[in-house]
Amino acid sequence: MVSVTEKLYTIEEFWALPEEMTAGCELIDGRIVKKHIWDGAKLGMTRDMAIHMQVVRLTWRALDAAVVESGLGEAHAEPTIRVGSNRSRSRRPDIAVIFGQLPTADDALLNIVPEMAVEVVSANNTAVDMFGKVEEYLAAGVKLVWQMYPKARTVIAFWVDRTVVFRPGDTITAEPVLTGFACPVTDLFPPPVNSAE
Repeated sequence: MVSVTEKLYTIEEFWALPEEMTAGCELIDGRIVKKHIWDGAKLGMTRDMAIHMQVVRLTWRALDAAVVESGLGEAHAEPTIRVGSNRSRSRRPDIAVIFGQLPTADDALLNIVPEMAVEVVSANNTAVDMFGKVEEYLAAGVKLVWQMYPKARTVIAFWVDRTVVFRPGDTITAEPVLTGFACPVTDLFPPPVNSAE
């Protein structure tokens, strides 16, 4: 019997692969893992996919406007970043707030630690995976992580020393990353289709 050994990649090897091999992927324990299991081109756009994309767009706009206005940097969609206590994994948060100018060298870009990471939780995400990502982001030096739940229209904010739940009717902040940023939670989500949701 012939056994086939799976190729495990270092983060440097993963980063050097062609974009068509890594688009939408993360590196977890040496394995290339697709971030989203849905594919709109093959399956058609579902309502959940459309809502996910709207939440990312609304949140990116709010954060990018605040960070650009402050002159600190920019918000970026799905950058590949090193995470974990030894930074040997890569993740692609839905949004990352990065201070300063982005370096031009690819390897330097990979080594940037965002000030803030945002993950919009989809139906295919498990709680174990999502909380694992939070731990990885915080261990890498990210100061603030938002987990956004579109169906509940709720955001859980994580810092190294505390966790706060923001619900509809609350005003969310991004302290200490964006001093003065305040936004109604409902502004980060599309309006509900009907009152039953």
